[in-house]
Amino acid sequence: MQQKMPMKIKNWKLALLAVCFITFLTSLGFWQLARAKQKTLLLRSFAERIQHPPLTSSDLNQQKERDLRFYRASLSGHFDNQHTLLLDNKIYQRQVGYEVFTPFMADGLSTPILIDRGFIPMGDSRDHLPVIQAITGQVTLVGLLNLPPAYVALGQATELSSTHWPLRVEFINLTTLSPFLAFQPFHYLLSLDPKNPAAYALEWKIVSVGPERHLGYAVQWFALALTLLIISIVLNHRQT
Repeated sequence: MQQKMPMKIKNWKLALLAVCFITFLTSLGFWQLARAKQKTLLLRSFAERIQHPPLTSSDLNQQKERDLRFYRASLSGHFDNQHTLLLDNKIYQRQVGYEVFTPFMADGLSTPILIDRGFIPMGDSRDHLPVIQAITGQVTLVGLLNLPPAYVALGQATELSSTHWPLRVEFINLTTLSPFLAFQPFHYLLSLDPKNPAAYALEWKIVSVGPERHLGYAVQWFALALTLLIISIVLNHRQT
């Protein structure tokens, strides 16, 4: 019986390079799997918490340390129309514009809370900010509690040197904004019910990329790693 000889590696540099790329591609695949799991848990949490009765100001005061994300809240009070924020560089249905945030003085809440009112188009020029509808009087809002939008700060936000209102900002950092608002906002935002008259174009979008897309990306990375492995074996075999 003829004994099979072990495969010899003729080109160690090429083999090492292939191993590095295969390891890299495989790690990207596992990273996408982890992202898919994270998004699945977020969507599951939203589906469970959205069924809970809306929280009140008293509930929010008593549960400051609790994870309140994706719970609904019902708050009565009035808007601070003089301190509206415009989050820059937002895109909605292929339109460039701003996301509108207005402070809300909720009855019984220990500190004002920022209300996410949705998207408004930029208009013809960045030199002229859009006119924001003022909501006056006592109103009751129902919305979804969420964290401020994630951001990557690449430098100083030059807009914060201005005191012109509405204030155009590059990101929502509650600590940075507090001196301009003259108060420290509540650590969660309230995203308005899209049907509320105070809302602009608004969707309760929990994740921008769904878990199924992350799974698709993972399959692609694993497939590339497998393809590279097969090509490396074939090339090495031809050189033996």
